[in-house]
Amino acid sequence: MTIWLHTTILATSLAATIAIGLASAAKYDGATTVAPKADMLPVSDTTAVPGFVTVEERGDGVSVLARVPAETIVE
Repeated sequence: MTIWLHTTILATSLAATIAIGLASAAKYDGATTVAPKADMLPVSDTTAVPGFVTVEERGDGVSVLARVPAETIVE
């Protein structure tokens, strides 16, 4: 009975490892670049979306990014 239990655990671990590897490989695309901290935000020049600014609000372990029209920003 223990051999079946160990075989099941080993097979499940192997299947999970393969699934994570395939998901990671599917996410990778050499043609696009991501931000240096690997937060998966595409890097683009500021002319890509004219008139908009990205605003970051930070909290305890949370960072919220919002793209807002530039004219709503008060300096």
